[in-house]
Amino acid sequence: MKTKLLIIIAIAIFSSYIFFSLYSSNENAPYSLPSLNCGEKYIQRGNACHLDPAFIEKNTIIIYDVMNNGKPRLSVAPHAMMMNLTNGNTVTFVNEGSNTIKILDTSTREKWRFENVEPSSQRILTINETGFYGFLTQNTYQGTQGRIVVLSEDTNSLLLGIRAKMAQAIVSMDFDKRNIGVISVGLGGGAGVTIGIDEKFQGKHEDGLKFYYEYFDNLIPFDVPITIEFQEPITFR
Repeated sequence: MKTKLLIIIAIAIFSSYIFFSLYSSNENAPYSLPSLNCGEKYIQRGNACHLDPAFIEKNTIIIYDVMNNGKPRLSVAPHAMMMNLTNGNTVTFVNEGSNTIKILDTSTREKWRFENVEPSSQRILTINETGFYGFLTQNTYQGTQGRIVVLSEDTNSLLLGIRAKMAQAIVSMDFDKRNIGVISVGLGGGAGVTIGIDEKFQGKHEDGLKFYYEYFDNLIPFDVPITIEFQEPITFR
């Protein structure tokens, strides 16, 4: 259990570094990444080509290998997925990587896990309750996490803490779709979800605070308190 916790912490730290690398800027030292000419079904993030979730079938999660600076790394697409129980209750995990993996629930009680998922094989997870579901995929060398947001007519009856996690995942999903200035998204100290916006974007709208609040209120399909904060991006020198 201790080993699993250390792996999850390491992945979280690495994910935070990647996030701020991709969504921060430094006006004093402008830098643009070279184009990798990724294929039709891929999008460039940093120095790697990732599967574009737009080309992935509904309620499906792909586990695959991505090359980053010449080194292979395990990845999943989409990293966050939203589904509605009115349209089906199964999630299909497909291993398109080159190694045998395991996929497991990251909740404290670890209700499910799939062992020995070989390349080109798949596993089906059945979900019957609305809520937030985290998972971890691992091969012999590394692992990566993902999140599943499950909606239903009962979503608003969930505890606020669970709805806040669901909202955080939904806002994160929107990063790939458009650049609207989001630089952070957090749980707001138990009071909902807090969304950080690059302060340079505030002046692009007559009432920046109102614009972003209404945007995310429409994006999140259930009730949750939303706090908008305009911030200076973290810079790397």
